[in-house]
Formats: sequence, structure tokens, C-alpha cells
Amino acid sequence: MTYEPIIPMVSAYSAWSSWTGTPSSGTWWQANGAIYAAVLVPTTCVARRMWWANGATVSASYNLEAAIYIATAAGDPGTLLVSTGSVAQGTASEVQFADITDTVLPPGVYWIMLTCSSASATTMRGAVPSVRWNELMILSETVAPGSAPATATPAEPGSGETLPLFGFATTASP
Repeated sequence: MTYEPIIPMVSAYSAWSSWTGTPSSGTWWQANGAIYAAVLVPTTCVARRMWWANGATVSASYNLEAAIYIATAAGDPGTLLVSTGSVAQGTASEVQFADITDTVLPPGVYWIMLTCSSASATTMRGAVPSVRWNELMILSETVAPGSAPATATPAEPGSGETLPLFGFATTASP
């Protein structure tokens, strides 16, 4: 089976998604806080890896996890499709990739999730005006470390959350 071309890295900062800010290094807002962002997949593709951009301060003791969720009929994040599991944070100021099981994504809306075990960890992120969280389809929740929930139950974010630069890749290597 062949698939139409798609950009190699999909994120909430992509042209097909809801936000286009300028990211900078900043701390995670709370230990085990998870951010969900809606992304539009315009054509069938295969998600092969998840990725995030590390900030200026990293530690192998900080663990991140990225995942993809199916959107419910109401458009909210629903069932977990695939996750990286818990991954130690890598090199400062670099994009970090984590393998996932190759997952075919038909066209539609999906939710990507990123969580971090420490409020001291930094990622590249962009500030989002609080009045725009709902409009941009960004939600948050607190999750158990290293365990993406089988079913997402996020809510509108509180104050202080930012949108990290993260997503999935359709290529097996850079």
C-alpha cells in the first residue's frame, strides 16, 4: 500500500495544526503534568517516532513520555494509540526522538500528548494566551509517571502551562 506524502515532522506548531508561536527554553509547569494538542493529519501516514525539543537544562533523571490519541466523536482526546513509554531526557537544546511501534494514521484529527516527571526539566515551548487554550484545542491533566493513560481525561489548562514543541515523525531516521 502506498501513502501520499506528508511532512516528516508533525506537531502542534505545524501548518496543519492550531498554533504557530516562537518557542523558547522554559521549565515544565508541574511534575507529571501532561499537555495534549490536537493535530490534523490530512492524508494517511505512518507515525514512526515521537519527538520533543529539549530546553537548556536537562537531566537523565527527568523522564518524558510522548503519545498519540484517537479523537472521540466529540473531538476530545480519547483512546491511546501508541506511546514511547518513559524516556530519560537527552541532550540540551536538541530535538530528541523516541521510537514507537509504526502506527498507520488515516486522515483526521489526533491528539498528541507529552508529559514530564519533573518541574525542573526544560523543553522548548511557547506561551499561549489563556483565552486561546480552548480555541487552539490544547488540554492538560496530571498523569502517573511513565504511564500514558489508556483513555485521556484532560481538562482546560490552568495558569502557567505552555505549549511544548513536540510531535511525531513519519520517517525512521532524520
